[in-house]
Amino acid sequence: MEGSLSTIALTDVLEVVHSNRGTGLLSLGVPQGIGRLPLELRFVEGEVVGGAILDWEGLEAVSTFPLHARKGQFSFGLQPVAGVPLLPFKNFMGEWARLGEQWNRLRAQIDSPSRVLDTPKAKEPYGVFMGGRSIRGAAKAWGVPLIIAMDRTVRGLEEEAIAKLRKYAWYGLRVRHPASRRTQSDITDSYHLTAVLDGSRNLGELIQSGISLRVMREYLVQELSTGELEVPGKGWLLRDLLWEMEAEESGLVTGEKKP
Repeated sequence: MEGSLSTIALTDVLEVVHSNRGTGLLSLGVPQGIGRLPLELRFVEGEVVGGAILDWEGLEAVSTFPLHARKGQFSFGLQPVAGVPLLPFKNFMGEWARLGEQWNRLRAQIDSPSRVLDTPKAKEPYGVFMGGRSIRGAAKAWGVPLIIAMDRTVRGLEEEAIAKLRKYAWYGLRVRHPASRRTQSDITDSYHLTAVLDGSRNLGELIQSGISLRVMREYLVQELSTGELEVPGKGWLLRDLLWEMEAEESGLVTGEKKP
């Protein structure tokens, strides 16, 4: 089974697999900006037992995928899959819808969970941001789900206890493009990203060297979307980059301080 989400709603596709007690893999892809956001859902007898955006696994990842996407493609293939349901199907659908709405609300205030924030004093619970920390990092420090960390961070912004920095969690990644060494010898532009992504500097250092944030995002999204770039954490990285680009285009990036 395959088709377009412009002719059959994703919720209907999910219901068909569920009602037919399908066991296999449902692959989804929706266009987002210059990239493409993928999602794979694993079904056992019509129940969802797993899901992932690339290597970002679980209900948390699934909830960030647009349940009511009006564009994109889907395909379902029968194959052996094992596992226990994440939730009973109707509960799973309800939770996906609820969390999706919550993500939309929170992202009106913060472009992505990779955003780094800072605080001048250790006022709890916001002391984890002292010295600069991303929301993803704060979620781990607090020991809470990412969406709860987002909600807590929005409250901190409203209380003016923390402030956004023009910096993101992915700045700390050291990425080595598989073609970097081969390309290095025949380039004339020192900022050709395929060449400079040789793992010697992290992405933040490359941006500080003169590569624009917009150019870096667009390059990473294109390479991740096509599978040319393989890095640990590529699922959350692609998801956050696409969110950040969407916020930038809509003018939602406000209230920032220089790091």
